[in-house]
Amino acid sequence: MRPLELKAEGFTCFADPIEIDFSNMDVFVITGPTGAGKTTIIDALCYALYGDIPRHSGSKQLMSHNRDHMHVALEFSAGPERYRVFRSINVTRRTGRDGSEKVTPAVSPVQLEQRGPDGEWTSVEGRVRAIDEEIERIVGLDFDAFQRCVVLPQGRFQEFLSGDRKKRQDILKDLLDIGIYEQVMAAANARARDHTGHAAHIEQQLRDDFADATEEALASSRTELETIVPALETARDLRTALTAAGEQAMTVVDARGRERDRGQAHAATLKELKVAEEHAKDGQARLKALRKESQGIEAALKALPYDAWLHRALHVARERAAQLQRHDAELEAAKAAAADNAALAAAQATLAAAEKAHAEAEIASRAATEQLEAAQRADVAAHLSTGLKRGDPCPVCGGVIDKLPRATAGSLKAAERAARDAKASERAAAEALRTAGLTAEREKQRLQTAAERVARIEKDRANAAAELQASLPEGVAPRLDAITAAAAAQDAALSQFDELSARLEAQRKTIAALEPLVSKSGEQIAGLKASAAQLVQEIAAAKKQADEAKVRLVALAETWKWSNVLELVEAKKDPRGAITTMLTEAVTQADTLTARKTSLEERVRTIEQKIERAGELRESLDAARGEAALCRELGLLLRADQFQEFVLSSAMAVLAETATAHLASLYPRFALKVDGGEFEVIDHWQADSERSARTLSGGETFVVSLALALALSERLPELRSAAAAALESLFLDEGFGTLDPETLETVINALEGLRSEDRMVGIITHVPELAQRIENRITVIKSPAGSRVEVSAPV
Repeated sequence: MRPLELKAEGFTCFADPIEIDFSNMDVFVITGPTGAGKTTIIDALCYALYGDIPRHSGSKQLMSHNRDHMHVALEFSAGPERYRVFRSINVTRRTGRDGSEKVTPAVSPVQLEQRGPDGEWTSVEGRVRAIDEEIERIVGLDFDAFQRCVVLPQGRFQEFLSGDRKKRQDILKDLLDIGIYEQVMAAANARARDHTGHAAHIEQQLRDDFADATEEALASSRTELETIVPALETARDLRTALTAAGEQAMTVVDARGRERDRGQAHAATLKELKVAEEHAKDGQARLKALRKESQGIEAALKALPYDAWLHRALHVARERAAQLQRHDAELEAAKAAAADNAALAAAQATLAAAEKAHAEAEIASRAATEQLEAAQRADVAAHLSTGLKRGDPCPVCGGVIDKLPRATAGSLKAAERAARDAKASERAAAEALRTAGLTAEREKQRLQTAAERVARIEKDRANAAAELQASLPEGVAPRLDAITAAAAAQDAALSQFDELSARLEAQRKTIAALEPLVSKSGEQIAGLKASAAQLVQEIAAAKKQADEAKVRLVALAETWKWSNVLELVEAKKDPRGAITTMLTEAVTQADTLTARKTSLEERVRTIEQKIERAGELRESLDAARGEAALCRELGLLLRADQFQEFVLSSAMAVLAETATAHLASLYPRFALKVDGGEFEVIDHWQADSERSARTLSGGETFVVSLALALALSERLPELRSAAAAALESLFLDEGFGTLDPETLETVINALEGLRSEDRMVGIITHVPELAQRIENRITVIKSPAGSRVEVSAPV
């Protein structure tokens, strides 16, 4: 991985935007005062790639003070490919209930882009975790390995080079993450204990659960099983025979029961047949007597002097004679009403008097009205003359007044009162006239209605007389008493007719009810005879079934030698109790043998399975013992005083060899070797003499430490068992406070030698003299508003 361009804003001390172009830099320095933010540039690279930085304590700590947005963008190459990665954080601020400000950072998803052959950038899609894993794959290092292999605190390599043995081992353990071997050793020892415990558990299980899993136990169970099978078959045959015997015994008992029941039913049927025949004979005799009695009633009905037509005609004539009498009474009353005209004469006299009084009242009312109008004119004249005197001009006609009118206030009121009284009298006379007119008109209407009613009644009476004459039977006078007497004679004859008719109807109903009973008695007698014959057949069939079942039962009893059953059958007693007892015993025996057979079969299967499982457990026991031995051996090999010492010694030898290769181009005077766990230098200028690395001068120490740092960055992935990656960039903290001129020259020459390697090397320096001698410089300038950078590079 080689950074090409870094952009950041709102990132820790870089509140304002910064932009650093690394594309033309191979060896460069990052310089500036203490606390300006030199290491923050490396932190920005780490955050862009991994979303994290060393000593990270939270998203809020990455953001510049009072800033709500932070973003970092890095363009880098990995081999021939170029990528861009973007990360940002936005802050949400809100005021809490207590008035304090709540700040909530929100990390935006990472964005990764790859440049294609046509120069176009394409987004790499995926979730945040997937993109982070893709970046690790591209760089070839995870975050922890990146810090150790790319960002190297060079001052620690001077201590690693010339410090004491324990300190050197601690540094190398930290760089190589060699603590993983201690974890593997602990895991191996734990696995050994687990496998040992598992083996002990299997041994205990074999002792406790599989002690009886032997071939002898299996053979014994199989032998017993072979002896039980024939006995079980015999028990099952006996159970089957007893079940069949029980069924035959049941058939015998049932058939004999049916034979007995059908015999009793046959006797009852014969008795019922005798009763039915007697009832039929009695019914026929009664039916004959009823028919004879009915014939006598019919003869009496024919002899009665009753004529239904005459009876009806007399009743009609009696009703019409009564109606004629009612018409006569109504006509008499109507004629009396039509003759009463006194009320009409009185009403007419009253009407004439009212007409006269009304005429007089009208005349009086008109006179009073005229008097009132004259009084009103006089009153107006008197009113107009108020304040005038004789000789004044008249206000109405303009003439000279020679006479003044008199006051008329009292006369006007009297005239008004007289006019009102006359009007009231006129209205009263008019009302009396109207009432007298209405009364006279009603009397006229009443007399007219009475005359019309007399005419109508006379017409109705004439019609009723004609109808009566037409309806009278021959020889009956048209009088109500004669008609009534003739009708009474017919009523008496009708009463006798109704009585005889009722008796005849009752006899007929009795005959109608009795005839079906007599007929049914015949049917019942025929049915009873058929039932008696059917019962005789069923008795014979039941006897035959009982005899056949007895034969089969006796055969079974003789075959199985059931003497008790034979005795009961011969004595015609029920053998079912004895058979049931023997069947219960046979079932119990068969069930017992079946259960034992099932138990033995299950035991055989269990022993076979246990033998097979015991073999598997013994194989597992051998495997657990082998795994335990292997893990114990691995734990012994990984002990810190053995394997880890070997790893550290091997790593120092590899680093010394690789550092020597870098020194060949950086400072060919020296070579490195490891002797007794200490670094020694081989001085080619002193006839390849060997001496301790502690004897090197300051500048020589820097150059050799630089070579070690380059070796570590190159070989650390494989030494840490990490995936190998081509490391195209390296960042060092030179660790010096000052440099003398000779040392400075040595350092400059060593750094210039790095240009020949295809690698970017950045040096974080605190020494102004060193910074001034390097052409490519990134200067961090500190200010109260935040830090900024200036990039110096040759054109």
